[in-house]
Amino acid sequence: MFQQKYPGLACGRVFAAALLATLLAALLATVLPTLTAAAPALAGAQTGVGAAAPHAAPSDPFVDPLDAEAVMHADIAKRPLMAVALAGHRLIAVGMRGLIVGSSDGGKTWSQAQATVRSDLLALSFPDAEHGWITGHDGVILHSADGGRTWNKQFDGRVAQQALIDHYKTLIAAGDAALKPYLDQLLLNYKAGPSLPLLGVWFKDALHGIAVGPFGMAIATDDGGKHWAPMLERIENPGFLHLQSISEVAGDVFIAAEKGTIFKLDRGTGIFRPVETGYAGSLFGVTGKGDVLIAYGLKGTVYRSLDHGASWTRVDSPLHGLVTAAAYVAHKRAFVLVTAAGEIALADETAHEFHVLKTTRPVAVTGVQPRSAHEIVLCGLDGVHAVALP
Repeated sequence: MFQQKYPGLACGRVFAAALLATLLAALLATVLPTLTAAAPALAGAQTGVGAAAPHAAPSDPFVDPLDAEAVMHADIAKRPLMAVALAGHRLIAVGMRGLIVGSSDGGKTWSQAQATVRSDLLALSFPDAEHGWITGHDGVILHSADGGRTWNKQFDGRVAQQALIDHYKTLIAAGDAALKPYLDQLLLNYKAGPSLPLLGVWFKDALHGIAVGPFGMAIATDDGGKHWAPMLERIENPGFLHLQSISEVAGDVFIAAEKGTIFKLDRGTGIFRPVETGYAGSLFGVTGKGDVLIAYGLKGTVYRSLDHGASWTRVDSPLHGLVTAAAYVAHKRAFVLVTAAGEIALADETAHEFHVLKTTRPVAVTGVQPRSAHEIVLCGLDGVHAVALP
């Protein structure tokens, strides 16, 4: 039905999916030789104290990541990571092959947490200091109730493949025929198996959360992740665009998507409605402070909104690489943006003027977290480290 209604959708899917995979593909191509060479030397789990006992590196390279625990590493602070966030005063970062690391001393030392999966982990959300969720490849959702020190799997693509489809089938059988297109999309999404990733996650509090992913994928929970249900019908996304991330700014919730689309939550109806930016490429995130919002995408693209996301205008940006993450540094009254090309830039609080910081060795940066008035924590291909701000 939908492919007939949108004749260009099949071709668009191939392009967008390839685009989505670009950063991860580059990451894997860069680090796999290092991982292989370092495997015999893996012995510990921390660059500090309190590490968990190490697991041996896998001898079978064809282990399903949902059936294997993450390998415990000795050099965790230098391993590839995809996102970093605060859990109260603790720093938590996640990355490839189930890697989860935490620091209680501002990033001076890091310890690895045990993970029950070896899937690549991509995003995390802590609505408070204790409760956190991680999402990643294979539809994985992990939960922590102790500030990121221990993690349990709540959900994965295998469970989703059955539970989400059954959810729509039950409602359709009860008479809600309008859900049929969303059931068809889920069947298409899981036709090749349970590997569909969840690219972004956001929790309002310890009970209510949403996770999003490719091909319009979106699921929600209202009981802290004990149960998840599909919510494709709550996003006005008939083309089932890829949903790259979800975030909250000043009480408003946004989903960044492909084709320059930003979905904003209408709290009155509970529906995410699209806002067109005029940009043709993919957007990877939205952040902001008060009335000022920024959205970021490919080739240094930055858009700004001064009306709570109702309209967007392009900003002249000195960046060239894919903007992977951004955050507001309150003490500096400035935004910090980072790219897959290793660039770091500060923008004033109106996101109008930019200043690119000098870096000694540009390496792909995938996440940023302000830590103090004078320091940010970055994660990327070369692990996690602190950077002083001017």
